[in-house]
Amino acid sequence: MPHGKGGKILERGRQARRKFAKFSCLLPLILLNLVVFGFGDSHPWLNAANLWLAAATLALAMYVSDVGRRYFFTVASLAVIATAAWRPSRIFHGWYEFLVVASFNLLTALAPVAILRKVRREFSEEGVGSEAVLGALCAYLYIGSWFAVIYRSVQILSKAPFFAQPEADSFLNYLYFSFVTLTSTGFGDLSPAYGPGRMLAAIEAVVGQLYLVSVVAIVVSAYRKRG
Repeated sequence: MPHGKGGKILERGRQARRKFAKFSCLLPLILLNLVVFGFGDSHPWLNAANLWLAAATLALAMYVSDVGRRYFFTVASLAVIATAAWRPSRIFHGWYEFLVVASFNLLTALAPVAILRKVRREFSEEGVGSEAVLGALCAYLYIGSWFAVIYRSVQILSKAPFFAQPEADSFLNYLYFSFVTLTSTGFGDLSPAYGPGRMLAAIEAVVGQLYLVSVVAIVVSAYRKRG
């Protein structure tokens, strides 16, 4: 346990981090990232910009989740490398493209895990505040994004269109289909063409419902009792 002047500096650093590292900052950035993706088809230059925005959002998610410094810099560095390699991977298909997408898959999966660990820690130590509720929502959005990357990975491995609808294999459609499935909205305009995609969609729908009736419901209920 550090003492003296050095200990005071570390404690001030922790207090500043708690003050500015908020899920209330992360949630709007995640939503902005999703909205910008929606304009990618009509404005292709936005796709490249949005990839870097996604990397910055992931780095903020790690920072807000209060992970260790070494872990934070490792994830942030890998996110920068994967983002820089994304566009070349669209030219050189095959295992190179799969490796880049798989890297995004792994990095995206780390976000909800880190966020929920932070929410659980706050839940046990300080009770449920608005930050815990917002953190649970941030993790939910990251789960939807994670499944979108999984669908893209399946398409690359199978070397066949993921969707039954022709010419629908764009990342925007993967993202759109993922959130429609996660929330069990089911518009029916997009559907997986083969067994692996269909089973993954079923798993995502179950995960989405279980998350809402367990994690979100428990956190919101505890927040109401506290209020």
